[in-house]
Amino acid sequence: MRTMNKYPEVVSRLEGLGKQMANRLDLDLSHRITFAASTSYTDMDGETVDVSTGETTTTALADSTHDLRGTTTTYRNILANNPRLSKGALEGMERLMAEETLNQFGEKVTMPFDILFTTDDPNTINTAREYLQSTADVEGAHSGIVNVYASKYRHVILPRVATDANGIPSSTYRYYWGIASSAYSTLYLGVWEEPHLKMPADLNAGEDFATDDWNFGSRAGYGICVVNAAWIKISKGDGSS
Repeated sequence: MRTMNKYPEVVSRLEGLGKQMANRLDLDLSHRITFAASTSYTDMDGETVDVSTGETTTTALADSTHDLRGTTTTYRNILANNPRLSKGALEGMERLMAEETLNQFGEKVTMPFDILFTTDDPNTINTAREYLQSTADVEGAHSGIVNVYASKYRHVILPRVATDANGIPSSTYRYYWGIASSAYSTLYLGVWEEPHLKMPADLNAGEDFATDDWNFGSRAGYGICVVNAAWIKISKGDGSS
């Protein structure tokens, strides 16, 4: 391609390759939400990924019985019956925030939940925006009523949550949503090699002698873990019990 005046195509392919690892990192982070109700999943490389919390290896990020170290009391952070986003469901989520946010002794903790997250499902996005940006009661017919949700949350859209392990869109996860505390999040990302494009160079076998092909690579090194789940409340939005 280098000798056939196809540099625009070469540049396009290299730009795509250069974004690959950053996109994969985003996918792996998103799948902590996608597979939040499981303790592990098999990724596109066939590797088993442990997505359990630091509480126990048998506790999923979204669970109805999270253990605490200093008491036999447990707490839940998955909304009962997994409703889709609505006013009633959001108030149910806020009740979880008020009653099921505990420290390791089972004592109530006040934690600022400032994020409302959704997938990129248009209906869910529009519902969230109506609740957060409306200038009247979100379900009332009268204007001039104070919207109690205004400025309460920051809406974060996670476009890769509604995908399967291979990154293919999946309706199974379409209606996932929840609230989270950015200040108290215990989801940690450790990066020891930033996503980057590896270029061919002298002495690194980047050029094939027989074919004159140049070899490029996309590289990254990182790890993801979640210590506990008190900072996040989730609904799968599928009506499951």
